[in-house]
Amino acid sequence: MSALRRSKILITAVFTATLTAACTAGTLAPVTTVTQTTDPASPVAPSSSAAPVSRAVITTTPQDAATGASVIEPVVVRATNGTLDAVTVTNPDGKEITGVLSADRTSWTSGEPLGYDRSYRIEAAARDTAGLATSSSSSFTTVAPAATIFPSFEPPPDRGQVGVGQPLSVIFEKAPPDKAAAERALTVTSVPAQPGGWYWTDERTVHYRPKEYWQAGTKITVDAKVYGVDLGGGMYGETDRTLNLTIGPSKIASVDDATHQMTVTIDGQVVRTIPVSMGRDESIVVDGKEISFVTPSGIYVAQEKYEVKQMNSASYGLPTSYDLGYDSAIPLAVRLSNSGIFAHSAPWSVADQGVRNVSHGCINMPPDAAQWFYDTFSYGDIVTVTGTSTQLAPDDGYGDWNIPWDQWLKGSALS
Repeated sequence: MSALRRSKILITAVFTATLTAACTAGTLAPVTTVTQTTDPASPVAPSSSAAPVSRAVITTTPQDAATGASVIEPVVVRATNGTLDAVTVTNPDGKEITGVLSADRTSWTSGEPLGYDRSYRIEAAARDTAGLATSSSSSFTTVAPAATIFPSFEPPPDRGQVGVGQPLSVIFEKAPPDKAAAERALTVTSVPAQPGGWYWTDERTVHYRPKEYWQAGTKITVDAKVYGVDLGGGMYGETDRTLNLTIGPSKIASVDDATHQMTVTIDGQVVRTIPVSMGRDESIVVDGKEISFVTPSGIYVAQEKYEVKQMNSASYGLPTSYDLGYDSAIPLAVRLSNSGIFAHSAPWSVADQGVRNVSHGCINMPPDAAQWFYDTFSYGDIVTVTGTSTQLAPDDGYGDWNIPWDQWLKGSALS
């Protein structure tokens, strides 16, 4: 008898004896039957199992199907228990968004802002330490603003150089409901550094100035990083903007009503004294409104220049038909206020200049001195007036320097 046949007989005998014992006791014991059909000396075939799965896990920010995603927060794709092989983020036009893969290949971060109210698709592939691959596909949609707000600058970006008294203005196209958010998006960098602050002059306009006049030669950068910023009421910034300026020499013209003289200093040195005539100490009532001709005392900032400026008294309520009314072409005019105060040439009042005040409020100068002043003074340069009976309103042109510093700081939306 062969060894194989003896083995089969032995297994059958043991199984039969076990089954008989269980039946005799009145119970049926659970028994697993194993049928060995191959020679025990032969190898056993392995059992089948599921295909191996990669341990790498891909996550995305924003998550799949997210809506209202920020356009300035980066898209981030991460791989845990593995490394990234490839990442693409595409806009609806199929354009890929730029991004950077980390040195250890565990994360990818986008490198550019996204568009408002657009859908993006993320495709990513990764593999674990065993080399097993996995992939991910997701999409999200960015925030849809109710409206966008464009920021403008004054001085405009092409101005280049301005004087030591120039305030910096950001004028929002629409009033931002959240002024604090709008202000936080604005930064001013000056070299050398000088302390300064923002002040809201109206619902759309915010001004910045240093505590003291700018230092000559200062380099200034104003950044309005409003794109993607929630400015309240569903409104978002339309675009980021940057303004670069250089502060020129310190030019200050000081007018003293007691002497009727203008003393001009450049970088602290007196360079010229000019006889002037300012607004006469009179007023007139027109349709119940009092119009004063007195030149207000205060700190003025040069705003505009005209070789010839057509001036009309009706612009401030005085009809040209009145005895003191006028409509005249005025030469070499430098605007100092929104209310119509200019420093200009006045050949008709030369005899009064240095002696008495006879103008409607402007600062009259002799023609030769007015030409020099026009050629020398420009945007942001300072003119101060002292000794008159009224004060320049802080909101009349760039009256910013007439607001005390502690009060200026309170004009910030962040104060």
